[in-house]
Amino acid sequence: MAAGRGVRHAAAAGLLSVLLLTGGCFRAHPLPALPPEVVRAGLTQDDYALRQSFADGRFDDALSLVSPKGRFVPGDELLASLYRASALYYAGRFDTSGLALDRAAVLADDRYTKSISRNLLAAVTSDGTLPYEPSQTERLMMNYYGMLDFLRRGDVGGAAVEARRISALFESFDSRKDSVDVRTRALLNYLAGATFEAAGEKNDAAVSYRVARALVGDSALPFPAEPKKQRRSRGGARPPAADSTTGEVIVVIEHGYVAHRVPRLVLIPVTEDEFDKFGGKPEETLAAAAAISARTLVWIATDQDRFLWHDEDDDRELRMDDRSSQAAYLLPVAWTSLQRPYHPAWRGAVVVDSMVRRSFGVNADLCDAMANDFRRSRAAAIMRGVVRAGAKLALAEAAARKLEKKKGEFAGSVARWATDAINVATERADIRQWRLLPGELSIVRLSLPAGPHELSLDYAPGDGAATRRIALGTVDIRPGRIAFATTRLWDDGVLAPRRRVVVSGR
Repeated sequence: MAAGRGVRHAAAAGLLSVLLLTGGCFRAHPLPALPPEVVRAGLTQDDYALRQSFADGRFDDALSLVSPKGRFVPGDELLASLYRASALYYAGRFDTSGLALDRAAVLADDRYTKSISRNLLAAVTSDGTLPYEPSQTERLMMNYYGMLDFLRRGDVGGAAVEARRISALFESFDSRKDSVDVRTRALLNYLAGATFEAAGEKNDAAVSYRVARALVGDSALPFPAEPKKQRRSRGGARPPAADSTTGEVIVVIEHGYVAHRVPRLVLIPVTEDEFDKFGGKPEETLAAAAAISARTLVWIATDQDRFLWHDEDDDRELRMDDRSSQAAYLLPVAWTSLQRPYHPAWRGAVVVDSMVRRSFGVNADLCDAMANDFRRSRAAAIMRGVVRAGAKLALAEAAARKLEKKKGEFAGSVARWATDAINVATERADIRQWRLLPGELSIVRLSLPAGPHELSLDYAPGDGAATRRIALGTVDIRPGRIAFATTRLWDDGVLAPRRRVVVSGR
């Protein structure tokens, strides 16, 4: 009987994987079929349409897609605000993009205080039906865009406020020197320091630079020279003033897209004794879920990359191989993994007035930062999933047994399949995230003579690809001041054979 149940639940898991691939729902009016390479990359119709708009430079079209009545606006208010903020920012509407970021920040702060109750609710529904709570990296990037937003408006004081918020977030987050996302955190501290420096807040700038140096060392980022204490010369005369004919420009280059979540399914074997505890006393249910979750996390630890990352050729199902116990049921838990966009090695350099040339590489990989966010949350997510899936199956089994006693074995079997179908329909992988974030960040810092200068990029999108000269515009260098220039290379990271690069100077 137990073996038969295991087969039945495995079949139900197969149905769940089909629903996971389709997002767990069907649209009333089917959309055009996606290219096969887009499907293999785990992108949705929404992702594809938005990326095409950005890649073609149609930022107003992208904004219309994520407007309050847009075709692809996320259902969650916070996530919708982030999508609108991105579209507004790259469309050059900096005032309104700041308002969208402020709204998202207010919602994020409110939801962070309610995270405990959120975990309890997710144990009986699903993560995807609850209010979206942004990851640590997403919280930091909200203030990153807020900072750049003010800088693009020429409001250095407002940018310094956002920089201070970044510093405050770092103080509240785990500050350990983690090798995975350390470069992203160092770069954001560096940008905060540069913003403080531009605003004349030297002490705050020194602190942010010091934190960034402690994370990645002196050579990973273009740090300014350490200020030297000035001494009076003999006779009491002051030393000569610093060169007042030069200033600096910091160029921030965003590239590609961050790794995106794709739906997967974890099949976890449970014993008859463990299964019988679900649906009973709450303490027994939690104890069984804790034991199953701990066993699952040990299994994950033995092959972390397979569980965390997903490649196009990987199976959507992750079956736990547990030979220490005799499985009576396979517990299907909806899960997500990250898929890193296809980005071959590229070459880039900032060019000033068609003469000065400064090469640059990747200073921060946001895909790694997202992966670390995933690692921080996976234990709680596994626990919620096990409690939810186990409780659903226990309730279904109890109802089926009751019907089986009254109507016979066939009626009980039909009831099991029906309740399995209901459980499948309500158990969906939560693939929500701020999917418009860049995948890589680079910084170039140049000291230039005062006056206007033409900036451009020399960019080759892959090995053997021809170098393209891309104009960024004119920057006005003021003596002793710091100017900022930002741009994004819209590399879709999916359609490798037909890749195109469109640059936004916004």
